This record gives sequence, structure tokens and C-alpha cells, in this order.
Amino acid sequence: MTVDPEALLDELARRHARGEPLDVEGTLERAGDRADELAPLIEAFLARAPRRAASPRALAFVRSLDEPPLVRARVAKAVRVDDVVDAIVEACEIRLDARAKVRRYYQQLEAGILDPSRVAESVWDAITGLLGRSRALLSAPPGPAPAAAPMYRADASMVLQERLVTVPAVEPEPPDEVDALFLGEPED
Repeated sequence: MTVDPEALLDELARRHARGEPLDVEGTLERAGDRADELAPLIEAFLARAPRRAASPRALAFVRSLDEPPLVRARVAKAVRVDDVVDAIVEACEIRLDARAKVRRYYQQLEAGILDPSRVAESVWDAITGLLGRSRALLSAPPGPAPAAAPMYRADASMVLQERLVTVPAVEPEPPDEVDALFLGEPED
């Protein structure tokens, strides 16, 4: 059973006016054999329809795509990553040969990869002292991503051409003082 494309377009326009999700794909499915006729009508409507204001949740998500707060604060103060690392090494009295590891952890923290709640107070004291911002502002989590429909490749027949190479596992080093500062104390 197919539905009149004009009626489906009217329904889509009413949903738009009410601020409801449009579900264009579902509407085209309902058009059945006449989907090719409906698609350009929907495209023309969306090109001319007034734009909706973004929801607060969507705005929070888009803002979270911006640079993380730790990066923004460091750049605003014209401080290099190495300056922050030096401040952490000095404040926490870390041996100089562990500086590269501190740098790796700091960059993970800055990128939002490390959980800021597990980082030691002494590290935060060094960072906040140098950047002049509170820990709460520097470690603010990004907003949650708005829900989105999954997307799939149309061509599911893709075949992996490369051979998988196995690499022997390397025995990890036992946690040290730097690991404890950035990851929290190990659980025994």
C-alpha cells in the first residue's frame, strides 16, 4: 500500500512545525513505490523551511567538540605542554628520567582520555597554580552526545584484504609513582 506523497509531505511539515523529529527515512519508506516522487518534495521543503533553534543538549554537545577546557586554559595563558610537565615534575618531586611518562599522562589528561577524578591532588595543585584556573573548570566533563540513528555502509560485501599479524605480548612494567599520580593508587 502506498500513500499519497502530498499527504506525507503535509504530515512532515506539521511535525516540523510542532518541533518533532522528522523521520525522513521512515516517511520515504511509507511512500513505498512513490518514494522517488516524494524525496525531491521533502528536499525542497527542508531547503525553504525555517531553521529550528538548537536544543540545549545539542548545543552542549557541539561545545564539547571544542578544545577541552585544560587545553583552552593552557593556550590562553600561552603556556607550553613542557612548562606544565616541568611544573608537575617539580611540584611532585618526580625523578627526571620519568618526565616523558609524566608528559604522556598529562597529554592524555588534557585530551580527556584520563579520568580527572583519579589524578592526585598534588598534580592538580601544580596545574591549577600554573594555569590560574580551578580544578572544577579545568576538568569539566563534556556534555553527553545527543542520540542519533545508526548509520551503515550500503555495500556490506567489503572484504578485508590484509593479513592479520600477531605480535607477542610485552610484559607491562609494574606501576610506579607516576602511574599512581595519574591513575590513582593501585588496588591490592
